[in-house]
Amino acid sequence: MEAWQVLRSGLVAEGVINDILYGMPIAVNKVADIAALSDELAKHNAVLRLHVDHPEQIVALETFESQRPEPRKWSVFIKVDCGDKRAGIPAASPDFEAFLTRVISSPAVSIYGFYCHQGGSYASTSLEEASGFLSRELEAANAAVGLALAILAGSPGGTTSTSAPFVLSVGSTPTTHAATAETRLKLKQELNGVLELHAGNYPLLDLQQLNTSLITPDRIAQRVLATVVSYYPGRGTNGEDEALVDAGAIAMSKDRGPIEGFGEVIGKKWRLSRVSQEHGILTKTSPAFFQTNEADSETVRIGEQVQIVGQHACLIFAGHPWVYVVDSGSGPADTVVDVWVNWKGW
Repeated sequence: MEAWQVLRSGLVAEGVINDILYGMPIAVNKVADIAALSDELAKHNAVLRLHVDHPEQIVALETFESQRPEPRKWSVFIKVDCGDKRAGIPAASPDFEAFLTRVISSPAVSIYGFYCHQGGSYASTSLEEASGFLSRELEAANAAVGLALAILAGSPGGTTSTSAPFVLSVGSTPTTHAATAETRLKLKQELNGVLELHAGNYPLLDLQQLNTSLITPDRIAQRVLATVVSYYPGRGTNGEDEALVDAGAIAMSKDRGPIEGFGEVIGKKWRLSRVSQEHGILTKTSPAFFQTNEADSETVRIGEQVQIVGQHACLIFAGHPWVYVVDSGSGPADTVVDVWVNWKGW
């Protein structure tokens, strides 16, 4: 749905976007739909690339293309598991070489690059730890490319070849924060391809990223506006007050992180500690992660609107139909300068 909406928005026709990567290994029952999207993109000289990590995905692409009058060759990333066990095959696995050989011999695909994502890097709490995760990503992708080059060198009859270096696509938001120092060191060594860093959370950031210690609170660019709808004196732990807000699991997601709760209230010593579907419970916290107005930080009032920074910006965004954009350098902090409409549908 997101890719179709990028196309329909006119961004592809304008040449603003000409390269789209479908973010998961291709589901075999979606090949026809993905092919229709690829055909539309091709009319504007744009390309749709796929992730693959299983032989049956290759079979599905070959079967589909064999029925076309003019079969295409799909541009693909090989998904490499660098330790998270989310998707992909470990480069050191015996299955990886067999799969790679299968892909190289296929008439339906052409390898564009190798893709790693070190999601475990979200647990980093220092630059040193994040740099270590980045090193493991680079090592996994680099090893995969090295093996591909060796197979190609030994298989002159193979149908997959590349006139440009393979892309080593690695990264997460913590490892990208670490890349400034770490990449300089790595690039002094010989990589088997062209390095690309990807990091989806990087433009916004959140409490999970704050816990890594690689950012400061003022760099977080997302918050949810909620209203205090009720107040409960003395109801909480040790007789502390609690408050009810109209932002719950749909508004904030149920993702957790090392920082307690589901969100922190800006300017207040209050935290979103519990959530149901449509509402959440604020409790007091000390110290506050975000700058507070000491004169007014201890209290929240019915009818007051509060700004809550959540745990995981990506999933929070998915729960909202639109996003108000505020340019912090253009004037009053509450001046909306743009509205982004989310492209939704699964």
